[in-house]
Amino acid sequence: MTKAQVPADSVIVGSYSLESLTTGMYEDPRHCIREYVQNGYDAIRAARAVELIGPAEGLVTVSISGSQSRPTITVNDDGTGIPSAQAVGILVSVGASTKRSTLNAGFRGIGRLAGIAYCTTLRFSTTVAGEDVATIVEFDCGRLRGFMKPSADYQDIREVIRQCSTSDIRTAPVDAHWTEVEMIGLTGVGLEFAEIEKLVPYLRQVCPTDYLDRFTFAPRIRNFAETVGHPIGSIEVETRYKRERTQILKAYDDATPTSDPRKPSTVNDIELFNNAELGWHGWIARSNFKGELTDDTVAGVRFRMKNIQIDGSSLIETLGSELTLGGTEGRLQRYAVGEIFITNPAVIPNARRDGFEDSAAWRQIRTDVKTKVAKRVVTLVREASKSRTTLRSIASEIAGLARTIDAEWIEPVVADRVAATINRILARLKPEKLTGGDPDEVGGHVSRLKTLQEKLDELRARPKPEPERPQEGGGNVPAPEDDDGGGADDGNDIGGGSGESDDVGDDDEMDSPDAWPADRMLAAVRFIIESEQGAEEAQRIFAAAAAHLAAGGP
Repeated sequence: MTKAQVPADSVIVGSYSLESLTTGMYEDPRHCIREYVQNGYDAIRAARAVELIGPAEGLVTVSISGSQSRPTITVNDDGTGIPSAQAVGILVSVGASTKRSTLNAGFRGIGRLAGIAYCTTLRFSTTVAGEDVATIVEFDCGRLRGFMKPSADYQDIREVIRQCSTSDIRTAPVDAHWTEVEMIGLTGVGLEFAEIEKLVPYLRQVCPTDYLDRFTFAPRIRNFAETVGHPIGSIEVETRYKRERTQILKAYDDATPTSDPRKPSTVNDIELFNNAELGWHGWIARSNFKGELTDDTVAGVRFRMKNIQIDGSSLIETLGSELTLGGTEGRLQRYAVGEIFITNPAVIPNARRDGFEDSAAWRQIRTDVKTKVAKRVVTLVREASKSRTTLRSIASEIAGLARTIDAEWIEPVVADRVAATINRILARLKPEKLTGGDPDEVGGHVSRLKTLQEKLDELRARPKPEPERPQEGGGNVPAPEDDDGGGADDGNDIGGGSGESDDVGDDDEMDSPDAWPADRMLAAVRFIIESEQGAEEAQRIFAAAAAHLAAGGP
């Protein structure tokens, strides 16, 4: 049998495939905006490479205009642009990009058409430096969507695009260079693109931008990336709505809200990771891990390639759930924030950019990140929980110490025990022993212990007070006074006269538990139990005693 090639005119790609490239491509319709920002990012980096703009220059603007019922969203970049001789061919092509995946964030040539599902007219305009014209290509999106309906007649996709698109040119400044995408007359779910309060948080997640200035650890993250040879490439992105301009920056901050509004997660340090062999580096924040983060723009460690987010937190949650048979560790991943930057050119994002194409390189990175990052997050969250329990116990012990030394004088043996307990607690308050402990809370405990040490030193220096002398009738009498002339010993002074002074018998009485005030004795008992058996055991014993008294016991 002789094999022959299939004739070229027998190969037809039908118009229904447009649905797969638009509404069927992305789980979140807003990802089409990300595609246009991504293309702008590539164009800006290309402009930097040929020194058309400076190494830190380049701006993508996302503007909302038009009426409330028929809004328009525009994405403009000041990158290289497309030469007029090539512009029409590039802008109407599908899946024919000449960009390389190793150099560019976008490289398939299919994301450009994503916007046709969400507007009436999709317009592209572009020009390059040195030309005095701009090329304009428009798509009639309503007509294109008509060809995607199951009831529509079958047509070749090339003919459909030809029928539904037009091109034109207009004059442009010879030194201008830009590309602009206009989604005119947003419709259906596309109307949500014009809701600025939803658009800005979305862009903060996905855009290849820098960090907030107030994020304390941003300089360390940048410097680390440069040290490992992969600087974080970022561009300026801003939104324009009415008269307001908003700079888009990643939303990482020193504090992030949790499910309990009173208990934010506060970052106190970061941990850095790098595997040059596999091709990834990243960071996670060490915090008090007070609970699951409620800010969806940062919750969970995010994967990025060329500084553009791939998926949200579900990738790291999946890795976390694989750590145990029950999958319970997946939920703990949203207690943390961080980023994983994939630098291995053999790892390629899938077309939807919600994950990576299966490959040996990706599987190795996946396993490495699961072991080093997802597992580390679980460890940090667990240790932070233990640290909070420890801090509560320490707070109870400090309260017991404060009650013990709330006195005019202290027995030397008790003072020694108090001093030993203070030193023991201070050793427990060292940062390496309290992973995830709130630094402010730890600092507060240390400060209170230092104050107690000062009070203890003051008490140690005080002389033991003389006991009050009881009157024969049961009352108290003042201590005898020496006469001005230093008269003879009357037998009542301490250590004087022919026999022992009367206060010796009083010392013997104070050695008996019944001689001390009940509240001071109770505080001393509690202190001894806390110092020897711990605050929790003391609390248990006193709770049992209270229950016994409440039941009418003696």
